[in-house]
Amino acid sequence: MKRISVTAWGVYSVWHRHAKVYQKTWLVNSLPPLSEPLIYLIAFGYGLTPLIGNVSYQGQTISYLQFIAPGMIAVGILFQSFFEGSFGSFIRLSYQKTWQALLTAPLSFTEVFLGDWLWATTKGSIAGTLTGIVAIGLGLYSVGNLLVSLPLIILGSMLFSALGLFTAGTVRTIDQINVPIFLFVVPMFTICGTYFPRDTLPPVLGYIANILPLASLVDLLRWSLGLPQFWYLQLVWLLLWLSVSALLAWRQIHPQLIQ
Repeated sequence: MKRISVTAWGVYSVWHRHAKVYQKTWLVNSLPPLSEPLIYLIAFGYGLTPLIGNVSYQGQTISYLQFIAPGMIAVGILFQSFFEGSFGSFIRLSYQKTWQALLTAPLSFTEVFLGDWLWATTKGSIAGTLTGIVAIGLGLYSVGNLLVSLPLIILGSMLFSALGLFTAGTVRTIDQINVPIFLFVVPMFTICGTYFPRDTLPPVLGYIANILPLASLVDLLRWSLGLPQFWYLQLVWLLLWLSVSALLAWRQIHPQLIQ
């Protein structure tokens, strides 16, 4: 009978397997997290700064580049963790049958699930950290700010990885992953305060944006520029999104593998 216990070694074994595969193409895989924020910062930051000038945020006036730098960290986390959790996990689940192969070893479903989730979280955390390093290189973020922000980077990566896993367990073809990307990820990427303050949005859009998890993550990553009055509620909101997303992902994938 398949054991149901969860061990740190079992979770690590699954994570390590994915990391070994990643090492074979690490150079190519590390280019998007480095190049994308650099392109965004140059295109939007340096391109729009002469038109926009300074931005008012939390009662102070800051440069537009300072404003969007934490937003780019959040975007790097969102894209890398969600894409790995959705596309990467779906390929391993439905095409490569990696999950099924791992379950023939002395591993429980929960260990395989947590290992896959941990790997997607790792990729999101790498992307967020690399984006922060780019921002440091451009003088828009300090090393101290990035170190303090690491727990938020990990939290955001866990959340969007869980949403990606939920997507992987819900869709039946790889093309269907584009549906939540265009209906959820792209709107979140555009209206959650990454490129402009949310208070400039119409009331209805502003309300929707505030509900989406990226908005809270962006606000918290801008902690060095000033925190919202009820920032701790945003942290609780992210933890709630994380808990619900992980539970739904587990419940979507489990019946497909364990009868």
